[in-house]
Amino acid sequence: MLMEKQDHTVSPVILIADDNRGIVRLLGDVLTNAGYRVTAVNSGEEALNVLPEIQPDLILLDVDMPDGSAFEVCRTLKKDPHTSDIPVLFVTSRRNQRDIITGFQAGGQDYVNKPYTTAELLARVQTHLALRQAQKKLKASEARYRELSIRDDLTDFYNTRYLYQTLQGQLDMHRTRPLSVIFMDIDNFKNVVDTYGHLNGSRTIAELADVVRAVLPDGCYGVSYGGDEFVVVLAGHDHRQGMQVAETIRRAIEQNRFLAIQDLAIHITISCGLATFPDNGQTLTELLGCADQALFQSKKRGKNTVTACSSAE
Repeated sequence: MLMEKQDHTVSPVILIADDNRGIVRLLGDVLTNAGYRVTAVNSGEEALNVLPEIQPDLILLDVDMPDGSAFEVCRTLKKDPHTSDIPVLFVTSRRNQRDIITGFQAGGQDYVNKPYTTAELLARVQTHLALRQAQKKLKASEARYRELSIRDDLTDFYNTRYLYQTLQGQLDMHRTRPLSVIFMDIDNFKNVVDTYGHLNGSRTIAELADVVRAVLPDGCYGVSYGGDEFVVVLAGHDHRQGMQVAETIRRAIEQNRFLAIQDLAIHITISCGLATFPDNGQTLTELLGCADQALFQSKKRGKNTVTACSSAE
């Protein structure tokens, strides 16, 4: 009785792997009556084959199948990151310590010994489903915390912690692949703050980040470097490609109207400095330093322009 993949927010899906059709029918009735959705297969191999389709929340695995595959199926599940967190409950009439230890070493969470009562079976199922749900929430919280720790609250760009933790690793891993960095600065930003206030200054920065994000190529990202300064990392972009992206960003910002929702619709411009690995530097520090010098040259040239490191002498 193989079910189609469904929305797990309705009720948990439980996979039964057992070659005894009578036991499958009994287990299926008990679990279905308790509100669970049930899929049953007759072997360990079938269990592995249907996993991608049904994505079960828990597996009841018979130890005594003729092919003796139960423990190996469990080991296979636990090696795969896509299935490793699915709880496996071994169902067996075996009670010797060796089999029990083997099952736990294979990655099983619990044993349901035959004969069992309905109350015991449901209690174990409910316990392990609740534990899995708690683990999923914890993992989601941890992932969200990690994401927040490397993001800037105002712009949702990455922060400097992320930049310094990851960019050197990118350079070390891809020594033959070009990478360009753009150092960006908003021209005369103090005038914006003095004229429209700090709150509107922050809104301008947030809107600018949205403009930049909209034109960034796939695989590239922005970094909030501090205040009105930004770094854009262009993985796989050589000098020519980096200049094209920098000019695209500059034009997009020049043509945009900021604070329109506040009925102000102001114009701003940016100055950019570009440096490219490996020509302009072999390390993160060298690249950022070179791009910063190029940015300084853009300011000297009258702002609202892009200068490459090679011409920043």
